[in-house]
Amino acid sequence: MRQAKGIAFVAAFGLMPMIAHAEPWSGEFALGYLATTGNSDTSSVNAKGALVYAAERWKNTLTASAINTYADRESSAENYAATEQADFNFTPRDYAFVALEWNKDLFAAIRERTSETTGYGRHVLVGPAHLLDLELGAGARQLQTNDHPRERESDFIGRAALKYQWNITQTATLHQSLKVEAGESNTYTESVTRLKLSIIGNLFANLSYTLKNNSNTAPDTEQTDTETAVTLSYQFGKDQG
Repeated sequence: MRQAKGIAFVAAFGLMPMIAHAEPWSGEFALGYLATTGNSDTSSVNAKGALVYAAERWKNTLTASAINTYADRESSAENYAATEQADFNFTPRDYAFVALEWNKDLFAAIRERTSETTGYGRHVLVGPAHLLDLELGAGARQLQTNDHPRERESDFIGRAALKYQWNITQTATLHQSLKVEAGESNTYTESVTRLKLSIIGNLFANLSYTLKNNSNTAPDTEQTDTETAVTLSYQFGKDQG
């Protein structure tokens, strides 16, 4: 079953670039795998993809990711996520956005989280070495906890986000993103740090560290989860960073 999941996910990522023959399409797709045998039998697969359509004032970004880890034939981590964000640039530096986000983590304090937000964004830094976007918005969120019995909650939230890119050299780029969703029932914080290194042509190596925190969790669950990943990625179209 887990092999079928991995094959299906890789196949989907492999097919998506075929629709991106030219502008305005661009994107990046990454895959990482680690397996050990001997005293312990473990395997880990992480995959991520981003597809961007940008034309005139509109930009639409779709991302998807999956993480699966097995130790001695038992699952120890399983996480799936997808986001969709549409931006409308009403000046060269200012834009309005609508964002939809979904995350399912079978081992985290929050089993499933869905949010729908809209707001304002600003291109604070526009390069060439440093790029920085700041976003502020509001919307709604639906949560399902991982405790028993599982509970579902809905509330209004405020959303703040930061997206930073540092083009260190022609072959090395540092990315930092930070997102906070604050509501009455829970405050969710997510930080992603990624170092992207060029290998050859459109092929890159990525080292990433992700931290996720929920302020309100069940007594027997941790508030903070972390993910460390090493992946190879293929990029097409204009530079996605």
